[in-house]
Amino acid sequence: MRNRFATTFRVALLLAAFLAAGQSPQAIAQISGDGAAELLQAAQTNPMLLLRQRLSQASLAASAVPFEGVVDDQEYVVGPGDSFRFSIDGQDAAGSAVSVGADGRIAIPDAGLVEIGGMTLEEARNVMVEALSTYYEGSEADASLVQSRQFYVHVTGAVPVPGRYLALPVARVANALEYAFADTTALPITNRSFQPSLRNIEVRRTDGSTINVDLIRYLASGDTSVNPYLRDGDVIHVPAHNPEYGSISIGGHVPYPGLYEFSNGDTLGEILNMAGGIRSQDGAEMIQVSRVTDDGLTAFSFDVTDVLGGEEAAFAIQARDVISITERDEERGLVRIDGQVTFPGTYPIIDGETTLQQLIVAAGGLREDALIRGAFLERRSLADPSDMYAPERADDARMAAAELMRADTTAIFQRLRLTDLDYISRSYFIQELSIQNRVSMDVEAVVSGSADDVHLRAGDRFVVPKDLGMVYVFGQVSQPGFIPLMAGQGAEYYIAKAGGRSESARRTLVVDPSTGEPSLDLTRDLQSGDMVFVDRDEKLADSAELQRLILETERARSDARIRTLQTVVQGLGTLVSAILLIVTIRRN
Repeated sequence: MRNRFATTFRVALLLAAFLAAGQSPQAIAQISGDGAAELLQAAQTNPMLLLRQRLSQASLAASAVPFEGVVDDQEYVVGPGDSFRFSIDGQDAAGSAVSVGADGRIAIPDAGLVEIGGMTLEEARNVMVEALSTYYEGSEADASLVQSRQFYVHVTGAVPVPGRYLALPVARVANALEYAFADTTALPITNRSFQPSLRNIEVRRTDGSTINVDLIRYLASGDTSVNPYLRDGDVIHVPAHNPEYGSISIGGHVPYPGLYEFSNGDTLGEILNMAGGIRSQDGAEMIQVSRVTDDGLTAFSFDVTDVLGGEEAAFAIQARDVISITERDEERGLVRIDGQVTFPGTYPIIDGETTLQQLIVAAGGLREDALIRGAFLERRSLADPSDMYAPERADDARMAAAELMRADTTAIFQRLRLTDLDYISRSYFIQELSIQNRVSMDVEAVVSGSADDVHLRAGDRFVVPKDLGMVYVFGQVSQPGFIPLMAGQGAEYYIAKAGGRSESARRTLVVDPSTGEPSLDLTRDLQSGDMVFVDRDEKLADSAELQRLILETERARSDARIRTLQTVVQGLGTLVSAILLIVTIRRN
C-alpha cells in the first residue's frame, strides 16, 4: 500500500510540474503509464542508443499532438474517444466536436447513432456523410477528424520497463519502445549473454493477428512498413536472443560494420543496407559470404556491381554467416599541401610515384615568405586503431574512441612485456611511437635538389610555415613565446629576452626545424624558425600519478644503491677478517 501511495504521489508531482510549465494533458499523456516515475530517469549509456537519442529529442512542450503529416485515412482506424466535427453546406452542424462512444458508435446531430468503431477513417467518414446526406437531402455534408483519441498499449519482454503505456493512433511501435527503454538503470535481461531482439518484435493485435516489427531495418532505411502504427490494446513483445547463435557478422568496407541480429528471410542486399549500404564508386569491390556447413567452411563470392543491380542481392543469409566486403586497390590517392604555397589544398597523386617536387610545382611553387627549413611532411606511421576495430553502431562515440585508444596502448604494452624496460620507459616509448608521423628527411635539401626526391603516399600532408623572422623559446623560462630574430645572437640572448630561466631549469637544447636535431651548442648563431627549449628538473612531473612513479623509481634506485653499498661493506669486512686471521696464524 505504501509503495502504491509513493508511486501515485510521484506521478502527481510529475503532473503538477508539467501543468505548472504550461503543458497540456495530451503532452503528459504521451509519457504517462504504469511506469511513469521511472521513465524520466535519464542515463548516459544504453544498448539502444538510437532510440534513446530519439527520446531525448522528443518535444514534450508541444501543446498539440505531433503528426508525421496528413493522417492517412486508409491506415487510421477509428475508435472510442476520436472526436469529429460535422458541417452542412460549410456550416457547423453540432456546435462542438462529437466523440465516438465506448461502444464504437457516434451520435450524429439529427441523423442518430452510427457505428464506426474499427473502421478506417475513410470508411467511417463515408458512413457518417451518408447518414447526414440522408437527413439533409440536397445539402453538402462533411465530417472531419479534429482530435485523436488516447488508448493503452502493453510492452512486454526484454525491456527495462515493461508495462502499460498511453499511446495515440498516430504513434508507431518505436514510440512506445522509446519509453520502455528510457530507464537505463535497469537491465532488460539479467543474463548478459542475451540481448533484446529488435528485429523480431511481435505486435499482437486484439483481433488475434500478429505483426512482425524490424526496428533495425526501420532505423537504417526509414522503411515505415516495418514500424507500423499502434492500435488499441496492442501487445508489443520484445523477445531476447543470443548474439553468438543468432547474429550475422559484417565487416570490411562498409559504413557500419559489426554484428547484426538475424531474422528469417534475410537477404544479402537487406543486410548490406542495414550496414549503411555499399556503392562501387565508394571503393567496394568484392563481397564474400562465409558459412560453416556440415561439409566444412564454404565461401560465396560476389562482385559488388552484380549485387547492386542483379539477382545476387536476393542471396539468402543464414544465422552466423560472416559477410566481408573488400576495398578496391587504388593506385590513385590524395595528399594535402598547406601553408606558404601559391595554391594550397588537396591534390591527386599516383601512390608511391608522385614526388614532393612535383607536388610543389602543382601547387604553384613556394611563396617568398615561405620558411622552407621549417617545412615538414606528415605520414601516419602507426595504424589507426579504428582501422583494426570498429565500434558497434549503437555505441557511445566518445566511449568507443576512449576504448580504442586504451586498446591500442594495451597492445603496445603487450609487445614490450618481454623487455627490461620499466613502466616510465614503456610509457615514454608509447608516447614517442604514437606521435612519430613525420617523414625523416632534410626538406631544404630535397627542395633545393641536393638530396634525393621523396615519393608521396596517399594521405600525406606537406606543411610549409611562414617565415616570421622569429625564434621560439619555450620550457622553463618566465615568458615563453616568439622572440624577433637578431643576427649574430646565440641561445642565451633569446633566453634572456624570454625573461630568463626559472629555478626548475636544467639543460638547454637548440632545435633545428629543418632536421629536428637538438643540439647543446648554445653559442652558434640562430636562424629564423629555430627553437630553444629549456628543460626542467627530471624529478618533476605533469601529474600526481607520474610524480608518484618518479618518487617510487627514485626510492627503488636509492634502495638498490644502499643494498650495493651494504654488500660491498660486508665483503670488505669479510676480507679484513680473513686477513686478520691469516696474520694471527702466521704470528703463532
